[in-house]
Amino acid sequence: MEYLIVSNNAFVKAKYQSLQFVEGDFYQVLIAARDRIHRGWRLVSHPLPASIRMMYSPIRSIILAKEPHSSATLLIEQSIDSYLRTMGQRQPDYRNLADYQTIDFELLQACIADLTTNIE
Repeated sequence: MEYLIVSNNAFVKAKYQSLQFVEGDFYQVLIAARDRIHRGWRLVSHPLPASIRMMYSPIRSIILAKEPHSSATLLIEQSIDSYLRTMGQRQPDYRNLADYQTIDFELLQACIADLTTNIE
């Protein structure tokens, strides 16, 4: 199966080849993932973080797989709506950018390791 990482994390850009690098923040990553989903990709990793605090991160990586249309369209649209509601008038926390990059990178690597284990 063909996988693609949609990310704005420079750490991810330096390590992975199968990548759509997004110049922008978390919201732009969600939009880029949504656009891919509309073209036949599906979500492998959840587009939203597990904690509200991580929602303020400007960094996000999402794994997609090339697969026929699935229910991912509804999930990505709901995730974009949830992000916009949660952020409201708040701005992303760029002050802790390096920490957010590290956390995002570690979570991505764990997801990839899990995918690799389940494939083998």
